[in-house]
This record gives sequence, C-alpha cells and structure tokens, in this order.
Amino acid sequence: MSHLLSARQFWKKLAWYPPAETKIPLRSILSAFFSSNGDFGQALCNYLGVEKCILGNSGRALLALLLNALWEKDGKKRDQVLIPAYTCYSVAGSVVRAGLKVNVYDLDSGSFNPDLDDLKRKIGTQTLAVICQHLFGIPSETRELIDIAKRNGSYVIEDVAQALGGSEDENPLGTLGDFGFFSFGRGKTLPLGSGGAMVGEDREIFAQVKVDDSRKGRVDLSSTLLTQLMSLPFLYGIPENLPIGLGKTIFDPKFAVSQMPERIQYLGEKCICYMESLNGHRRTIGRKYYGLFGDHGTLRVQRASEPVYTRFPLMAGRNSLSRELMKLGVRRMYPNAIADEQTIKSYLADPESRTPGASEIARHLITLPTHTGISENLAKQIAEKVRDHYHISQ
Repeated sequence: MSHLLSARQFWKKLAWYPPAETKIPLRSILSAFFSSNGDFGQALCNYLGVEKCILGNSGRALLALLLNALWEKDGKKRDQVLIPAYTCYSVAGSVVRAGLKVNVYDLDSGSFNPDLDDLKRKIGTQTLAVICQHLFGIPSETRELIDIAKRNGSYVIEDVAQALGGSEDENPLGTLGDFGFFSFGRGKTLPLGSGGAMVGEDREIFAQVKVDDSRKGRVDLSSTLLTQLMSLPFLYGIPENLPIGLGKTIFDPKFAVSQMPERIQYLGEKCICYMESLNGHRRTIGRKYYGLFGDHGTLRVQRASEPVYTRFPLMAGRNSLSRELMKLGVRRMYPNAIADEQTIKSYLADPESRTPGASEIARHLITLPTHTGISENLAKQIAEKVRDHYHISQ
C-alpha cells in the first residue's frame, strides 16, 4: 500500500497540465495520414448554419486577406482598423500585414465588453472596420458596437478564434457581424494544430480573398500528433521548461499566408463532431470555477449567451505566478495592452492612446484551465491554490 501511495505521489509531483485544450482523438489523426477526402469547409458551414466559408493556414492570415480586400473595395480611402485594446497581438499583426493602421478602443475590465464611450470617441471617417472579440470563448456584447459601426459605415469583423460553438441570442458567434474568423491552432476550441476559417455573406469580397493552393500537410499533422503526446501531464513539463518560447505572445506581422493543409482539413471534418462534447466539458468546469470564486474577480457574462470557456479568466491580482500554479495550467495572458506594447506602438494611428481598462486587465488577469484533462475535483484544487496565492477570500 505504501509503495502504491508513493507511486501516486510521484506521478502527482511530475504532472504538468497544459493551459488549454490540445485533445484530438488519436484515431482521427492517424486516419488523416492516409486520406484527405474530407470537406471541412462544408462541415463547418453546416455546424454554423452558413452558406460559405474560406479556409486558410491560420485565422490571422485570413483576417489580413480580408482587410486587404475591404481596403481595395473602399478605394483605399479609409486606412484604420479599430481593435480591442486587450487582445492577441496577432490581431494587430494582421492589420499591419494588410497595410493598414491600428487603432484601439478600451474594454470594461469587469466584463471585457467594449467601452462604448471610448469606441464612439475613436471611430471616425478613417475607420474601415471594427473588430469585436469573444475572448476565452465568452460572448461579448456586440449589439451596440455593431450599431455604432454601421452608423459610421464601417465593417464589423468578429474575432471568434477562441469561441467556436459559443452563441448569443441563439445565434452562433461569428455570424453576428459582417464577417467572422476562427482559428484551429493549439489551445483553441477545436485544436487541430493549425488552420483557420472565415465566414460572411459578402460574395464579392469572398471572391477577392485568394489563398494559395494547399500543401499536403503531413508535417502539420505530425506536429499535431506530437502535441497530443507531449500534452500528457507527465510529459508536458518538458516543452514548458525548454527555452523554445512555448506560449509566448509576440507581435510579428510577417507571417505566412496560404491555404489550410489538406490533411488538416480532413482532420477537421472528422473532429468537428466532437465540438459539443469538448464545449460541454469546458462549460462544466467554467461553472465550477464560478461557484468556487463567486464575484471575486470573475467576469459578468451577459444573459442569453452561451460561453465555451477555452480558458477561465480571473482578475486575480498582480502577484507573479508560482511554479505550482504553472504546473496546474494557470497562466498570465498577453503581457501588455496593445497601446502599451512597445513593439506595436509605431503602427498605432494614435501612439499616445490611453486604454486604462485594457491596461488593468493586463496587470490583473490570470487564466485557469478548463480542458478535458481537468476534472471537477482538480478544478477545485486549482481554485484553492489560486485563492491562497492571491489572498482571495471565500
């Protein structure tokens, strides 16, 4: 019995949990090595209830192509894109990749919803498009943002990179604005390892968004398979502790733009049927965290919305993460608000822009894992460790 207990303690000490979803059925990956006949595009359209989508090697690549097509249609008159002041740096990278200027609107730090007063101040005659986001798979309030953008004659683009399967008023996220783009990289709602998709009803613009012929994608699929292996709790600590920049957020507008690899498309077609199961588990863990933290640092989620919780956001405080929390999959996210990030400042339409809500989010936000490797009991342990580390009262 003592030997069994020691073995359990050993594996518990060795365990290192990923911060977000990586799980794809092994049989689906293996079958994708030998066939590439699936129609992921049509499967995604059926899932979202739309008529057409475009697949690419990443969500940011498709966003860059879309923005460039919109700019061309506009006669290159308007050259600014309004983006959330706290978001993935890849969004700003896509704007720059398209040859446009980045402008930012602030967020409410209690809900991550747009600061509509700041949006009204920032939007103007040079605003080609406004991007709204559903960060961590939590639906953002979009109605008033869409109204403001439409009155200004600007396009609305939904960033649904982290929110496939979520909804607002029973409408799938990604179908509320003029366009929506999705990502299928590691840690996303459907973690195929790479790839992105874009949906929208403007056939003229869709005809202008051209992507190169796809490669076979055996290397991409091999990387997905390796990710599955290295994401096991007793192995994940190895890449986490190597100096390879795993999970590091960087601004780089010089990314590749191409079609989604064929075998990743096949994998997506085989795996989209698992979306409800994956999202169902993440919702269960998300509700568990809400029950454990109550109103202490949790976000206000709007009614009539269905989150998918790729991660659970918590405004915990400024303390740095301990190694113990890192091993449990707890993470900081983007280190700075867009307007505070030195690598992006030179691309801003207004380098002196101030976004206090977004800056507060960057200082206080941590994320807790919700993926299929996290049980309700483990979620409770994680919450207890977080509460102790950040001195959050019960």
